[in-house]
Amino acid sequence: MQKPTPIFDGHNDTLLRLHLRKSADPVSDFLNGGVGGHIDLPRALEGGLRAGLFAIFIPSPGKAADVEAIMSQPTYDAPLPDRCTADAALAETMAMAALLLRIEARSEGRLKVCRTAAEISATVGAGNFAAVLHIEGAEAINADFNNLDVLHAAGLRSLGPVWSRPNIFGHGVPFRFPSTPDTGPGLTDLGRELVRRCNALRIAFDLSHITEKGFWDVAELTDAPLIASHSNAHAVTPHARNLTDDQLKAIGETKGIAGLN
Repeated sequence: MQKPTPIFDGHNDTLLRLHLRKSADPVSDFLNGGVGGHIDLPRALEGGLRAGLFAIFIPSPGKAADVEAIMSQPTYDAPLPDRCTADAALAETMAMAALLLRIEARSEGRLKVCRTAAEISATVGAGNFAAVLHIEGAEAINADFNNLDVLHAAGLRSLGPVWSRPNIFGHGVPFRFPSTPDTGPGLTDLGRELVRRCNALRIAFDLSHITEKGFWDVAELTDAPLIASHSNAHAVTPHARNLTDDQLKAIGETKGIAGLN
């Protein structure tokens, strides 16, 4: 019987799910399974999922709009959520990063937080799960970038500068349909410096959720392949988050990746 091709998941919200459940033992929940949700280790290994980007995402403060209900309408424009404070974002980020490291420590080698492509290949080749730490929305990164270096040492290898809400680095697109991705400003001066820092540290820069202006700001600055981990084709579905043909062409020209969601 032919061995199935291992699957690499470009984005999942497993850490957020485990963090919000407030379980007595979220590490065990993930390692032993049986609690539903996005991914757990037994179902991942059984299904051929061998690697993935584990996203840290900070929920917006206050009562958010019911985006799912809004997006069930033929057309929609969901209000942007409130900004997160840096202190709250950092605390939540550290909690979810620690959760992934604790999962690794208790997995008996079945899951490894990988920091290089070689580590991913070796882990997958051994039949284990390669986890890559990702942040979606850089609210936890401060203006002097000290905690970027610390998070990189902890395993951060992929960073999306913005989610839909703006922050000190740039602006994200709203949940709007139909709409072009050209919905507002691009990177700030700090955002441009963040690109340079990530290039130096070899942290992948994820362009899903960023405005079209922000996309081209990054394309002008980066020396790495362009990546949009979970955006679709705007020509097929004209949502603000989706990528135009010119954006997809630019990603291809850098030998980058556009992952469907």
